[in-house]
Amino acid sequence: MRHLLAFLGFLKSRLHYILLVTIALGLANVFFLGGWNIPKPVLLGLVIFGVIYPVMINIRFEDVLGHFRRPRPLFCSMGLNFIVSPALAAAIGWLFLQNQPELHAALMLLALLPTSAMSAAWTAFSGAKLETALYLIPANLLFAAFVALPFLLPWLLGGRIAVEPWKITQNILLVFLTPLILGDLTRRLLVRWKGLETYQKNIKPHVGGFSALGVTILILLVMGQSRNAILLKDVDLLWQAALPVLLYYLALYPLAIGWAVFLARSGALPRDKALVIVYTSVTRHVNISLALVLATFPPAAIPKMVLLVVLAFLVQVPSMAFFAQHFGRRFIAGQGSKPPT
Repeated sequence: MRHLLAFLGFLKSRLHYILLVTIALGLANVFFLGGWNIPKPVLLGLVIFGVIYPVMINIRFEDVLGHFRRPRPLFCSMGLNFIVSPALAAAIGWLFLQNQPELHAALMLLALLPTSAMSAAWTAFSGAKLETALYLIPANLLFAAFVALPFLLPWLLGGRIAVEPWKITQNILLVFLTPLILGDLTRRLLVRWKGLETYQKNIKPHVGGFSALGVTILILLVMGQSRNAILLKDVDLLWQAALPVLLYYLALYPLAIGWAVFLARSGALPRDKALVIVYTSVTRHVNISLALVLATFPPAAIPKMVLLVVLAFLVQVPSMAFFAQHFGRRFIAGQGSKPPT
């Protein structure tokens, strides 16, 4: 068990680099061996139980209601996540993805799925208000799952890819609500069985490692699918996917940082809460995005959409780590009154 936990910790800490190797291995399988044809239910089961379910174990959605007495951080966060972010993605899609509806759909999906467990990790690393992050993460996810995705996504796609609102809702119940309920039950059973202290010290820190393992296996299987031959035939597709992803983050960072600076300077939020707004808006939920791509969209659209979502992860993790390390703590200390350039 000790060796397994050490391996999971290594995997979690090096996931950014490991995924690059995993993508290369998957595409090499397509190029040299023709790829494999794994049924969609198998991939979907892996993403639900191997990727999302472990993360849900550590999220306490019941804590959200208690914070509605102080809703200002939530409104400040949701304004970025459900007005600014989708508007930004729509503009980038209109400018650069007119002929790539699959990439446009993947970018819009990411733009409407904010936060992840990593939002809390960067918050804690910077010394920002972790309690605020643990409240904003589930609140934003609940709004995205049951309002933004079923109603906003089909409208923003404008029929470029046929997607039914009811099908989105149905798949959200499958990939979001099912692991949420199972994760909550698992946490309660572990706390009752092992005790809260043991859970907090010996179990909770390792849960993310199982999710990292699930992501690695999933990306290997998805990128090794035979239908990904289209990615090898069209090398320019990589740059067509990478450019909008880079532009999205390059625009979202200064907007989120500027908003946090304004909130702190105006006294609307203390610095340790204002900084959380950055982490819960720039970070997108890649895991649930992958699940919805696999469950909702036509098989022919999946390779391109997965490519863009994975590229977003590869941009998001190192850039957020760099921001948290070099600017997050300075902001909390009062030295981050201006957005970093």
